[in-house]
Amino acid sequence: MRFVGRTCFIAILIGTLINGPILASSKPSGTITETQAALLDRSAAAVGATVYPGDTLETNFNGSMRLRAGLAQIYMPSSSQARIVDAAKGVHAALLHGTIGFSSGPSDIVEVNAIDIAIRSRDGQPAHGRVSIISPTELVVSSIKGGFDVSLDGDTQAISEGRSYRVTIVQDQPPPQGAGSGTIPTVRSGRRKLKVLLIAAASGGAAAGAVYLYRFLEESPDRPRRND
Repeated sequence: MRFVGRTCFIAILIGTLINGPILASSKPSGTITETQAALLDRSAAAVGATVYPGDTLETNFNGSMRLRAGLAQIYMPSSSQARIVDAAKGVHAALLHGTIGFSSGPSDIVEVNAIDIAIRSRDGQPAHGRVSIISPTELVVSSIKGGFDVSLDGDTQAISEGRSYRVTIVQDQPPPQGAGSGTIPTVRSGRRKLKVLLIAAASGGAAAGAVYLYRFLEESPDRPRRND
């Protein structure tokens, strides 16, 4: 009996050591506070559902979804898809297509990755913003309230409050190497960098959309809208 008991104890200990890291990595990333015609990992999303790193959120052509983690939140309008990424605090999402609106808290950072570009709020500076994928190399990034940053391969540029920008990935093309030296010219692949062009300060239809998103993000999560 003593041998059997010791064997069981060792088996339990081994199982704990193996499963411990898995359990530790399953820290919730947030809670769904609003959903309409939306999916959580291909199943109908429900208000109050817990979202974990690796989960995929998707909205239908007439859907919407909001996820909150502390004072940070993201909002997905219709025809959008994002995958949740592990984050120490706040919300980190990879936008796959469509649009994400976000709101960060004083200490709850929001980071959105889209087409390899990182859009990140600043620690201690609450911000409201919106990111839309236009093409495999182009985004439209808008600040509704507060400033934040966009980064690609170490190239970081600031997004100013109340303005919209077209953010494009461009490739540096260095001059041919070896010209005039009697060797065959070669071209080194240039590094990627950001091209950030101001579209306009929020005005007209863009302003209306920004105001709607701002009001939506400012709503209390205790008053969810609908759950389909």
